[in-house]
Amino acid sequence: MLKTIAKNDPSLLAAVARLRRVQQVWGLLLILWGVITAYAGGSAHPLAGLPFIAIGLLALLWREPALLAAVATLMAFAIVPGLNPRLTVLGPDPVVIFGQLSWLETAAIVVGKLLIVLTAANQFFLYRFLYGTERATTSQPDLAIIPAMVPNRTDGLARAARLMGMTAAGLGALAVLLTFVDATAYLPSVLAEMAGSLGVTALGLGLGAAFSPTDERPAALLAAMTGLLGYALCAVALIRLG
Repeated sequence: MLKTIAKNDPSLLAAVARLRRVQQVWGLLLILWGVITAYAGGSAHPLAGLPFIAIGLLALLWREPALLAAVATLMAFAIVPGLNPRLTVLGPDPVVIFGQLSWLETAAIVVGKLLIVLTAANQFFLYRFLYGTERATTSQPDLAIIPAMVPNRTDGLARAARLMGMTAAGLGALAVLLTFVDATAYLPSVLAEMAGSLGVTALGLGLGAAFSPTDERPAALLAAMTGLLGYALCAVALIRLG
């Protein structure tokens, strides 16, 4: 019979405390970035920054390793508007709006965001073990079992992400259709950015749930796929809108 590590093990307790601090830092940073993005977007982009603020608030409130995957996903897609200002899916890049950047400065911003993505993704793969490893498959079957040290909300996150992803795909398809009616209208732009925001959030939460212990892995994978589809349709609509 495999040994189960005690819940009061100092190393596990320290890991839980580090997870809390890590998520508080990400939460504050995402909220700050979301507020700045919303300010940069102005009335032309009423949904700008909202996904960052929403995930940031959840990161502050919950000890939920799956949210780290959402942080990584949001920051990965935040690179896009800095490279192509027409693709304001999560809102315009504030750095581009408030400053005239050279190609070298743009490259530095991209590298900085990539480092954030890699850091958050690495933290996710590390701290997800705090959900417990009783159900995990491993090539080293003699490893001691880590007990569940944090609440596991991945079932609910997967179902919520599935709804967001399906909504994103539907809104994205509607936005694309409306661009054929009037490619200068305001409504297709808002619908497209709504689809993209929901899509990226669904993708991040879906990936976080899918790679964690969950009973809703099919829902999580569907969330990721439909979220990505919603983002793609949003991009098509925004490109057509110019």
